[in-house]
Amino acid sequence: MTAQRNDPAQDLQREFPTWRFGTVWASANSGADRCRLTASRGGVLLSAWSKAELAGKLRREENQGTG
Repeated sequence: MTAQRNDPAQDLQREFPTWRFGTVWASANSGADRCRLTASRGGVLLSAWSKAELAGKLRREENQGTG
């Protein structure tokens, strides 16, 4: 049995279904590869290095229109 990898973009898609998600990989010779998460909707583009950071930005963006 193989372990299933957790995909942060898929997790975010379930929580924020009106957004489109993607990933951009950055690599460097001196260190480990990193994944930057992106979210877009209606001309707005958000990005973050972690799922938690992007989720916070998405919540703030969604709450801007409710105040």
